[in-house]
Amino acid sequence: MKSYDVELQDIVKDFDSGGAQIRAVDYVSVQIADGEFFALLGPSGCGKTTTLRLIAGFEQPTEGHILIRGRAMEGIPAYHRPVNTVFQDYALFPHLTVEQNIMFGLQMEGVNKREALKRAQDALEMVRLPDIGKRKPHQLSGGQQQRVALARALVKQPAVLLLDEPLGALDLKLRKSMQYELKALQRDVGITFIYVTHDQEEAITMADRIAVMNEGKMLQVGTPKEIYERPGTHFVADFIGETNFIPATLLKRENDGRGRVRLPDGSEICAALSDDLTTTSGAVTLAIRPERIGLASDVSAESATDRDLDILDAKLVDSQYIGTDTRYTLQIAEGTELVARVQNVDGRNSAAFDIGQTVKIFWHHSSTTVLDH
Repeated sequence: MKSYDVELQDIVKDFDSGGAQIRAVDYVSVQIADGEFFALLGPSGCGKTTTLRLIAGFEQPTEGHILIRGRAMEGIPAYHRPVNTVFQDYALFPHLTVEQNIMFGLQMEGVNKREALKRAQDALEMVRLPDIGKRKPHQLSGGQQQRVALARALVKQPAVLLLDEPLGALDLKLRKSMQYELKALQRDVGITFIYVTHDQEEAITMADRIAVMNEGKMLQVGTPKEIYERPGTHFVADFIGETNFIPATLLKRENDGRGRVRLPDGSEICAALSDDLTTTSGAVTLAIRPERIGLASDVSAESATDRDLDILDAKLVDSQYIGTDTRYTLQIAEGTELVARVQNVDGRNSAAFDIGQTVKIFWHHSSTTVLDH
């Protein structure tokens, strides 16, 4: 039987705002496995931080149940829950040394000074900062402060570590470096991490699974590959990476999870159906990632059949060389444009086509997803 560190069962959280009820979390249910790196991803105000605070015990749910390692958390205060939290503001005590900051929580729990010091030094080893224990926080870089905050949280050996945008205060280069360090640390310690972020690249880079949230709801939960390759809704497809959205008409649903779709230029193609698609026929939206679209002067019918390709004529509207690839803007019908990104190999793709030229664009059937309109 699979072990879950955290289970949310139909969680609702309402706040009172001047007499009006504001729903921040709207019937959220999810199971987070032991040792999993789980990301809550979404825009500001989507409910992800409130969800984290509910798990931590800083807020209480209006409805629903929270279980941590199978134990119901109703009535259990934050300081008695087997979790610890790292915030964007690291909240280190400026007058204490690094060791004293890390030891503080242990000593408050009655751990003797010698044992607390040993555990603090072990925690600093864990975050690869063994030699800074005597320094004060103001003597540390932003990345070092972030790791000290992690050490302080991990030293209490929580079942679950909650992280609320902990890299948000770092510059871009350091932030990217810390993403890899944080994932490696989680893998080493084996503790369940629940990580809040609005940065989709950050979530994809680090998480085992992602929950995409909007307006208090969990719209989709899956691995980074599942979320990116098979978005369930227009919002998820738009929030995760760059996506082309093409208005289309669903003509027929097949039994193999694909459907026949008519595009604005009148052509018909085969496309994968979203698992969340409710429409049986009629107006839909076709989603396709720019890097899945190929360009060529011509593509033979035999080649298309062999490789299960859909092929359209398109007019090249614009071309931008951006180093690793070239970004093409293409018109497939009046008022309908899409973007293709083609990797540059020895610079050849950047000069392959001329503005105004009619080209063939193509993609594999499985590269498209049919979403509700």
